[in-house]
Amino acid sequence: MAKCEKCGVEVPEEELTEIEGLKVCEDCEIKGVKPPERKTDLSKWN
Repeated sequence: MAKCEKCGVEVPEEELTEIEGLKVCEDCEIKGVKPPERKTDLSKWN
């Protein structure tokens, strides 16, 4: 087992991907490529 260098979760070595010099898990890879969209209800501000 290996640790994700971003979130610290333990995953099998073959599930790590190197991005910008860090070995990261699939979840961190997805978040890095497409960050979560912010869903703000603007009707509250009016």
